[in-house]
Amino acid sequence: APAAPATPAATPRATPAAPVVSVQALPVGGVARQWEQLVPAGGTAPTTPILVVLHGQAETAAQEVQRDALTPLVAAGRAELVYPQGIGNSWNAGGCCGPAWGQRVDDLDFIRGLVARVDPGRARPVYLVGYSNGGRLAYTVACNDPALVDGFAIVDAMPLSGCTLSRPITALQVDGTADPAVPYQPGDPGSELPPATTQVERLRVLDGCPAAPATVSSGTLTVDTWSGCDSGARLGFATYHGGTHLWPAGDAATPGAGPAIWQFLSGQPR
Repeated sequence: APAAPATPAATPRATPAAPVVSVQALPVGGVARQWEQLVPAGGTAPTTPILVVLHGQAETAAQEVQRDALTPLVAAGRAELVYPQGIGNSWNAGGCCGPAWGQRVDDLDFIRGLVARVDPGRARPVYLVGYSNGGRLAYTVACNDPALVDGFAIVDAMPLSGCTLSRPITALQVDGTADPAVPYQPGDPGSELPPATTQVERLRVLDGCPAAPATVSSGTLTVDTWSGCDSGARLGFATYHGGTHLWPAGDAATPGAGPAIWQFLSGQPR
């Protein structure tokens, strides 16, 4: 009898390797400022982007690592992650918040030094991601040194009074429609101004973007993206319908803020 055909061997799948994690430090104002750095086990390429992620108030860098769902990017070799640690688990965004503001910590200088350390010569794409208090600091960087990084992703935060953007920036604004701190649109409750829709319109005008965005919805998430802006920048607005002042975790139908941020930033040409 003829031999039975051999069963094809299953093609082995590469298992993502755990990131290489280290704690780095840099002296700033006489204080050793620290950050956690996650690098792909296989190393990085000249084009591998670096995401610097600023935690919220009363949270640590280690907690942010566990929450934002960005670490799979490192395991897959697609990005490098940097998580700075704020003084007293807070950031001085130039008028807010917590111990860092009370001690007049120079967090702007810290972020400048950190970017220079993790990407000497600014050879690779670097993006600044901030949540809440960390988002306010990201806006402070955008107002004072917009060319320091290639783009921003800001979650549940607005620029503080006196923070004025002087040039176009590539940015993704992420907000929830039920955030009690940041009003989603004029008339909504919340003390942090301007409302999200107002801020996005200001960014659209600043960037010289067309009036109509491309819109995609997934579950409770709607993402508006403006491209073809006169300045060459890109703008995105991720709205979580029913979202509050928590980092959007997402679910089976709705991408979380981490994947939404990566989808926007990874589409940005250098």
